[in-house]
Amino acid sequence: MLHPMLGSSADQNKISLTIKSVGIWLIPMVIFIGNYYEVDIAQADLTSIVNTVAMICAGIMSIIGIGRKIYLKL
Repeated sequence: MLHPMLGSSADQNKISLTIKSVGIWLIPMVIFIGNYYEVDIAQADLTSIVNTVAMICAGIMSIIGIGRKIYLKL
């Protein structure tokens, strides 16, 4: 089960559409801000960074979840 703030209102076991949308609008927003300050940022670079951060977060959540299951079973 997800943290209540992250869960969807339709199905608490799924990530909220609001949280998913942050990843979608964040990339163009960072590109826009970068262009405003004359920093050259490629969308592919940002997409790669977002994917890497998402994988790291998912890995950490998996480790915490497994650790919690082991702790509660013992």
